[in-house]
Amino acid sequence: MNSLHIYPTSRAIRSVTQRLLEEDRFLPSMMRMDEFEQRVILLKEKQMIDPLKRILLLREAAQFEAFERLNFERELIRFFSRSEDLFKFYEELAVEHVDFLMLAEADSYAEFSTHLEILETLLQRYKALLVRKGLTDKAFIPGNYELNEAFICTYEEIIIHLEGYLSRFEMELLIEVAKMTPLKIHYHTSRFNRKMQERFAGYGIALPNNAYVICDIQQKKVLEYKPKHDVLHAEVLKVEERQEQIALAFAKIEEMVQSGISPEKIALILPDESFKTHFALFDRWNNLNFAMGYDYSNGRIYKLLESIWRYWQSGEKETVVLMERYGLNMEKVKTLSPSRTLEIEAFFAQLEILDLLDTENERVREREYHFRVLFAKEVLPAKAWLFLWMKALSGITIDDIRGGKVTVMGVLETRGVSFQGVVIVDFNEGVVPASSGKDRFLNTQVRAFASLPTRNDRESLQKQYYKRLLEEASQAVIIYSSSDNKLPSKFIYELGLEEAKHATVPLQLLYAEPSRFVEETDPIVADFDASAVTWSASRLKIFLECKRKYYYRYIQKIQPKEEEELNEGLFLHKVLEKVFEEYDSYESEEEMEKVLGILIEHMHPDNDAKASYQKQFWQKKLTAFIQQQVVHFKNGWIVTQREKEFAGEIGGLHFKGRIDRIDQNETHTLVLDYKSGSIKEANRTKNLEKLSDFQMSIYDHLLRPHYQNVQFAFLRILDGGEMEAITALEEKNALLEEHIVALKQTKSFVAEKCESLQGCKYCEFALMCGRGEYL
Repeated sequence: MNSLHIYPTSRAIRSVTQRLLEEDRFLPSMMRMDEFEQRVILLKEKQMIDPLKRILLLREAAQFEAFERLNFERELIRFFSRSEDLFKFYEELAVEHVDFLMLAEADSYAEFSTHLEILETLLQRYKALLVRKGLTDKAFIPGNYELNEAFICTYEEIIIHLEGYLSRFEMELLIEVAKMTPLKIHYHTSRFNRKMQERFAGYGIALPNNAYVICDIQQKKVLEYKPKHDVLHAEVLKVEERQEQIALAFAKIEEMVQSGISPEKIALILPDESFKTHFALFDRWNNLNFAMGYDYSNGRIYKLLESIWRYWQSGEKETVVLMERYGLNMEKVKTLSPSRTLEIEAFFAQLEILDLLDTENERVREREYHFRVLFAKEVLPAKAWLFLWMKALSGITIDDIRGGKVTVMGVLETRGVSFQGVVIVDFNEGVVPASSGKDRFLNTQVRAFASLPTRNDRESLQKQYYKRLLEEASQAVIIYSSSDNKLPSKFIYELGLEEAKHATVPLQLLYAEPSRFVEETDPIVADFDASAVTWSASRLKIFLECKRKYYYRYIQKIQPKEEEELNEGLFLHKVLEKVFEEYDSYESEEEMEKVLGILIEHMHPDNDAKASYQKQFWQKKLTAFIQQQVVHFKNGWIVTQREKEFAGEIGGLHFKGRIDRIDQNETHTLVLDYKSGSIKEANRTKNLEKLSDFQMSIYDHLLRPHYQNVQFAFLRILDGGEMEAITALEEKNALLEEHIVALKQTKSFVAEKCESLQGCKYCEFALMCGRGEYL
């Protein structure tokens, strides 16, 4: 019989092919599900739009005033990064046959009716542009296609080996196909895919639960089913650190091989596929075969393009150093202007001059040819071209050709295949099952109202993939880590698996080879003169806590990398400095809240969703601070100094500092230090011999000669806005004087690493010391 078998992935097809060849049987026609849908569907005189081009066209459609209310940036780079949410939203509505009217009927979505109208307008404008250009998009296929009868009728029977979920459109498509050629579906049911069972029931096909089922779509009946029992056997192991999972996984794979399982029939599953770089690092004997391949974006040429992009974005010195280290000619780079508009050919000519066209890679050459054809008529700034070209390259993967026999894959790639031995790592809550970002526009209540897949539905689908994988295996091991207070996935208990055992990790598998690092002795600072430098509270703190950090920062003058994330404390300090720039006090909460809100809005460097959340969060947290400050000012205080710099001598050493704020009333002076975090250490009253933060003592020594009745306090700006007076100041002053005497007597010191590892986690020199996460 001329039959066509449909499988979910190419790997499933290869697996079936291998099995049939081993059994010396004929191979039927086989195809992936997505290929089948493409062959079955004919577009009416339309051409499918390219994934990159569609973003540019959607951006063009977004050029209307009301679109701004969605808080979507229309600038190309920002729009590109968020457009995927829009396309997923439109495509899901289309394949599930849900229109905007149905969404508007959901009571809980009434407050967002304006947004719905804008989204609908955007979709209509986008469709009009597509029609004008003779193109179409995946979001419009369900409403405008024809069946390829010639292709369908080629086969006497079509058999679909279903793993996963069928949308309403896909289900109706199969029903239409079944009218022309007999169509059967093979499916495994369980409590984790009840949503799909309900969908079949909606079309008149009742599938038994917990069974392997074969059903006929045209006849709407179950032809065959085999009950299955939900009894799984898997060893669950717990380790402390995430990296320890690597050694344990290698050990368990070795045990499976020793028990007689062929390496080719063992799979290592990575729920978080980025973990592959860690496994690749320790796979010294090339035992692993990474099915997902290697990311081209980790290669030299892509990293150079990325460094040029960062240079154009920020002009940071470190990006220049990076490019020079990669061997890039900076003189040539500086001749390029990111804002200069040019055609596609001119852009690629510039890349050739910089030797940044990878002509050796066939997939890159194909992508380049397609890119040139696609954007032949476009004129864009060089910065936009570079961004689009990087996006085009980012999807390229390089096949793993090292010959490893143990397959490493993500969970989606396991659909339709089975292994005798299975090892799954990262089995933690939030990772298994992975959280989905599809609820960007619709919450769970609206999804349920419109019969759209909810977050629970999608998570259940992932659980089904894991369950199928485990039930087909003769040996299975699940590993999770407990570092950073991580919890095991609740899915372990849903599967009825045994309680986790704390594993002994064979770390020698990772570190058995001699270290390639040169053993470093503690540096010695031979000529140290404390009176030759200007001290600050932070410099003294570092010297007291960690001599090695002091050595790197002040002797070697190694500068820490600039943080890409916004520093909350520094940002709020700058905002509060501006708050009192024009006013030395505020009479009402409303007035101060208004000024503070405007400054936070204008001074924040970003305008994305995260920034919007941060602004609202800070304004909410600063409410109590505003209330306390207004009371403070009504008691007669005014702000007299902001970010005041000062310098002077204490015990023969030169000190400098910067005071956040000085307030005064008729008789007293109040020195304030803003704190957005904990003040427990800075204001400790016990075990003062361990104190290293002498900021307030330094202020006290340098300011008392200039002010009368000086008081010192910490101002907790995000924690109720309360002022907390400095405690045990006299004792701390005496301790400071003792440290100064010791400093003056110190003529040399050994730059030892600190004994406590607690502070290494966030230290910028953790890698150089071999500490922190780098362990």
